[in-house]
Amino acid sequence: MRDYQYSSSGDSMRHTYNTKITGAISGHFLIDLYTPILPVILPLLIVNLGLSYFLAGLVVTVFNVVSSVTQPFIGLYGDRTGKWVSVPFCVLIGSVGISLSVLANNYLIVLFLVGGAAVGHALFHPSAMALVHKLSPPAKKGLYNSIFTTSGSISYSLGPMIAGFFITFGGLPSVAWMMVPGIVGAAWIYRNDRRTGTVEPIKKEPVEKKQVHGKYWWIPAGLVVTVCALRAWAYVGVITYLPTLLLLWNQGIDTFTVSVIITAMLFTGVFGQVAGGYLSDRFGRKKVLVLGFLCAIPCFCLIFLTTGWTMYAGIMLYAFFASFCYVASVTMTQDLLPGSVGFASGLTLGLSMGIGGVGAALIGWVADVMGSLPDAMFLLIIPTILCPILALFIKYSDKPAAVAEE
Repeated sequence: MRDYQYSSSGDSMRHTYNTKITGAISGHFLIDLYTPILPVILPLLIVNLGLSYFLAGLVVTVFNVVSSVTQPFIGLYGDRTGKWVSVPFCVLIGSVGISLSVLANNYLIVLFLVGGAAVGHALFHPSAMALVHKLSPPAKKGLYNSIFTTSGSISYSLGPMIAGFFITFGGLPSVAWMMVPGIVGAAWIYRNDRRTGTVEPIKKEPVEKKQVHGKYWWIPAGLVVTVCALRAWAYVGVITYLPTLLLLWNQGIDTFTVSVIITAMLFTGVFGQVAGGYLSDRFGRKKVLVLGFLCAIPCFCLIFLTTGWTMYAGIMLYAFFASFCYVASVTMTQDLLPGSVGFASGLTLGLSMGIGGVGAALIGWVADVMGSLPDAMFLLIIPTILCPILALFIKYSDKPAAVAEE
């Protein structure tokens, strides 16, 4: 582990900071490239290893639980000690683990490799986010954080299409070649870290003594996290099983086409994320949260109650509105837990996604029991409907940022 520290000592030091920030942003692009590969390879693992829907979903569950549930605790430890795991190490094990899982002919080995990759993801995100936050110029922290987040969202969208390309032209084992960018990128980031060396310390920013909003501050914060978890349950469940649904339950569609559909879906989610963040600043976060969830409900229904272009439109619109709420929910939790930004982010970005992964395995089990994957997936309408209902009860000062600053 190393201490990422900060000082302002001229152009040379600023160049050092920018180099390290670039490494963190590049690392985020690389490591998030591998996460969405799992849903694309699941249909082939089901066939090759003879897996049930539950065991297939458990692969995603293991990844999400290990990589996400641990993040709040890693963030809390880092916030208190200032010590973080090196970015290139996280990128290396995160990329290699996922890529090698396609070569395994044993289910337990697949779980081991995926779990190892998840460790890299769990350590990376709090470390890299802390690095970007501490080394960014005070006037540009929002900009740098936005670039960092978007870099991961873009690569997350590209991952399925790249994996689909390899599978189409080289079969499932060829996906292992995707480890090459991760290895090369980790080496490049490590080389730059070695050349720039360590950076000087900064005095810790004073934390406001008042760190809670009222006596029962944990109620609104807990409601936001609960809504995030329900959203993640539905969204992760759709992303996890949609490739299998399209490949095994629809005729005349191939792996590459499915991967393009998933990539388009995830890219639409990126646009939804940006739009939701912008509108939440202008009109209020709670309003955006409730509106996004309400719009997601009919879009979700289109996926399972229609066919053809209407179904595909439902997929894209659902991804847009499910992601539309993303930034608002994260920022609301940070506002409700001042002085614990790292912990708050870990709850919304980590813990909630881990719960979503557990939900994916549950949907797989239900599909095995019902004998129908589409019927089991449609049950995700329940958490989708609960989201706007619970969001209405969140006690939050919903003033637009522009008004609040006046």
